[in-house]
Amino acid sequence: MTKKEIRQEIKSKKEKLTTDKIAEKSKIMTGHFTGLTEYKNCSQIILYAAFNQEVDTLPLINQALEEGKKVALPKVTEGGLEFFYIRSFQETGISNMGIPEPDTSNPVELLTHGLNVILVPGLAFDLEGNRIGYGRSYYDAYFAAHGAEFMKIAFAYDFQVYDRIPSEKHDVKIDLLITDTFSKKFIP
Repeated sequence: MTKKEIRQEIKSKKEKLTTDKIAEKSKIMTGHFTGLTEYKNCSQIILYAAFNQEVDTLPLINQALEEGKKVALPKVTEGGLEFFYIRSFQETGISNMGIPEPDTSNPVELLTHGLNVILVPGLAFDLEGNRIGYGRSYYDAYFAAHGAEFMKIAFAYDFQVYDRIPSEKHDVKIDLLITDTFSKKFIP
C-alpha cells in the first residue's frame, strides 16, 4: 500500500470510533505513558492536542500540568512547526484547521543536556518505528532542524499499526510506540 492509501484506510477506521471507545483506549495509553521512567523524570514535556479521533491527550496534558511539569504544544508558523508552553489548556485557541494550539508568547526551550520527551502524532506506524503523519513532514523537519536529543513516543490504536509501512530517507523514526494492548521500544 502507498502512504496515501494507508492514510485513507486509517481515516476511514478512525471515523468509526465512538467517543466512549476513544476515552477507554486513551485512558489505558495515558496510564502506560505516565508510568514510564522518562515521563516520571522529565521536568518538561512536549505534547499535542488531539484532533480528528486521535487518542485523547487532554487528560495527559492536565496531569502533567498538575504535576508541575512544563507542557508545550505545537503550532504551525511561517517558519514551520514550533512549540510553546502553556499553563492551562484553556489558553489554547483553534487553528484554521480546527486544531487546538497555544499562543506564541512563550516558546519552548529544548534541553541541551538530557532527553526532550515528545509525544508525536501520526496516522500509521509499523513494527520498525516508522511513522506516517498527515503528509506535511512538520515533525520530520523539526527533528532535522534541532540537534537536541528526543525521546519520540507515539500513541496508536491497534488498527494504526502495520507490520511494515513505506518510509523515505527524511522520515524520522519514533523510539516508543504505545497502544492500548502493547508497547514496543525501538532501539537504533
